[in-house]
Amino acid sequence: MARENYNNIYSSHRYVFIERFEKNLEYYLKDQIKRIYKLKQEILCIIYKDDLYDVLKELKNNSEFNIHSLKDISKYRSDDKVYVLISLYSVVSNFSILIKIGISPQYFKKEYDEIVNLTAKFYRAADFYRDRTDLKLKYSDATVFSQNLDGMDCFDIYLSTCEDKIENVYIDTGICKTVSDNFYHDLNIINMISYVSRFDYRAGIFPELSFCMCFEDLMQMKIPRRSQYMRMLLCELYRISNHIYFIVNISKVLGCDVIYNLALTEKERALRIIEFITGSRIVPNFIRIGGVRKNISEENINIVISNLPVLYKNTVKIEKMLLGNAVIAGKLKDIGVINKESALEFGLTGPNLRASGVRYDLRKNRNLLMYKNFSFIVPVGKYGDCLSRVLIRFQEIYQSISIIRQILGEIPEDSLKKIISMPSFEFPFSAMTSSIECPHGDFKIFIEVKGNKLLSLVIMGPSKNSLLLSEEVLRDNKLEDLNLILASLDISSGEIMHS
Repeated sequence: MARENYNNIYSSHRYVFIERFEKNLEYYLKDQIKRIYKLKQEILCIIYKDDLYDVLKELKNNSEFNIHSLKDISKYRSDDKVYVLISLYSVVSNFSILIKIGISPQYFKKEYDEIVNLTAKFYRAADFYRDRTDLKLKYSDATVFSQNLDGMDCFDIYLSTCEDKIENVYIDTGICKTVSDNFYHDLNIINMISYVSRFDYRAGIFPELSFCMCFEDLMQMKIPRRSQYMRMLLCELYRISNHIYFIVNISKVLGCDVIYNLALTEKERALRIIEFITGSRIVPNFIRIGGVRKNISEENINIVISNLPVLYKNTVKIEKMLLGNAVIAGKLKDIGVINKESALEFGLTGPNLRASGVRYDLRKNRNLLMYKNFSFIVPVGKYGDCLSRVLIRFQEIYQSISIIRQILGEIPEDSLKKIISMPSFEFPFSAMTSSIECPHGDFKIFIEVKGNKLLSLVIMGPSKNSLLLSEEVLRDNKLEDLNLILASLDISSGEIMHS
């Protein structure tokens, strides 16, 4: 009670920091920024294209900001206007900023290219967003077309090689299916909840949650504690399912058939638990604005409780079989190394960033949902190689099992959800963004609404950053290790398909 009273009187240190950041922006960039909006725990800046260079220079070089990571560059349409959205963040400052730039529809390609080229002067990762189709001819010694392995079915790879070593890489995502700019315009907001889950079809609860949190933040809605606990329960179950699927892919690439089959069995176990709760496996359609779709029964709680020890025991067994084998561990060690500096520069988040030695997790760093009520460790690696990335997934599975046990032991008995009739809401023109720690990293959604219509929707998934960095990582590695390195990055093709 004392803590709640304190929080009602005083701003948290997080919001104090954002206010300070906003004042610094106004002080250093008052002539370059048209408007500044606080979007809960992030800031949106609207600027002119001609001021982009000065803004990026200040954000990158001024120690007051310390923004060294490029998260995403997206383009979208809203009310017949075209915008570019640049997402930047700093792990050191634990802060994110969005830069919105309006461009001319008739000179769309020219102005977009100019924005990307300007951004590339400060953030090397922006090279990935340039038009690079000429590289298909330059890197043509070997071509690896999209493969059946999940995560590698959304891009082609063009390589230049020297004997068995990879010298240069160009990854072409042009084969990805791209949704139309206005696919969401005729969809009811409630129907959008099930639609956005396909942008991370291995962990569909996270896009749903991020989308709903945008509207909850717009309405400053307080979510019932039982609903929050159920959301966290589903998040951790999907995190386990995704990480086991990761182990399935790694085992397949390594040719470990026994481990592959054991991991598939445990993946099925996790998905079956999810199905008992939500009624679905891939598209949960479970989160609702203000709560969740239905309650969890005592029977389902008992199913989760009874399966957790078996899941833990079998995962430990799989880890011993996979990493206790010196030959297999040797194949993973010192392969596909990502150092801390490159990981931060290219905007990595999630397990891939933590495997490179950076302890950053939105559940801890941003106090997502009610994770601050639970005791868990954020695993961190040291070497940034394939072995570290595999180890991190196993450790995160164990932490998720621990979190689930705590959730089920403390789940409150209060009301489940608030009934929200979205068609009856009329919003003034508003923008909001929401980030969630999904199994691949920071999954972010940006929306703009007016009246009861969704004007714009931008999906910024973490897999794109892993994919663009893979061009750097694959260089100087053996051609035979290509699939292993890519599988270790745990790329979700649903996120790439929105490029």
